Amino acid sequence: MNPARAGFGAMLLLAGAACAATDAPRIVRAELVRDGDRHLLSAEVEYRFSEAATEALQNGVPLTLQLNLQISRERRYWWDETMVDTRWSFRLRYHSLAKLYQWVEDDGRAPRGFASLAALLEEMGAVRRLEVPTAAVLIPGQTYQARLAVSLDIESLPLPLRPVAYLSPAWYLGSPWFQWSFVD
Repeated sequence: MNPARAGFGAMLLLAGAACAATDAPRIVRAELVRDGDRHLLSAEVEYRFSEAATEALQNGVPLTLQLNLQISRERRYWWDETMVDTRWSFRLRYHSLAKLYQWVEDDGRAPRGFASLAALLEEMGAVRRLEVPTAAVLIPGQTYQARLAVSLDIESLPLPLRPVAYLSPAWYLGSPWFQWSFVD
């Protein structure tokens, strides 16, 4: 293979990855607060999708997103202990006949409809008082590390689209981990 051609191909691949990274979601703010014997997550997420993902959604392909929260306790002589590792899944759908975007959560609530994708993403980005299943594993007065990320679940895409999604950087829509410390 020609070295110049290989170098050009690598540059195109890196440029594609860089473009896809700008289309990825970003977590702006997140916090956990104790409310009695439970913990509630509030966060602000800026959702951005690549052109390929937006086009697929508008052509009837549902997109499943996962919000992942991990809470760990720092230990002096051992690796950090993961206390909570939980995920919330939700789907985005577009109904072309009704010209309606839907946000469907996996908790059994009725789907919520929106007239535009921008309105849906704005509402979805405001995470308010989401209950975290801590199951009394967090000790009051202890310091914990929390991290939050959101990503597109490629495995939930229709089977014919998965190989394309795995090979294209435009489908790797995931935020970097947003990390913070808190005292319970």
